[in-house]
Amino acid sequence: MRVVERTTVRVTVGGMTCPTCEESLERAIRRLPGVRSVSADFRDGIVDVGLEAGPGRGAEAVIRHAVEDAGYDLEGIRPGGA
Repeated sequence: MRVVERTTVRVTVGGMTCPTCEESLERAIRRLPGVRSVSADFRDGIVDVGLEAGPGRGAEAVIRHAVEDAGYDLEGIRPGGA
């Protein structure tokens, strides 16, 4: 049996101003490999991302790319979440 490590990162995002922004970012991040869950909150400017493995530098770069491609500013990524 294979054990899959799971972790959550909290992404701080600039420019997310409405529920449609939440949905757009959630869709963009949910498509990424290794993403188990996504929950965005435009009021606080955060997105909690559940990952299958530890948040290495590669995962941060991929998340940053997805956020910026969706038209938002990634202000930070840190371990943890809601």
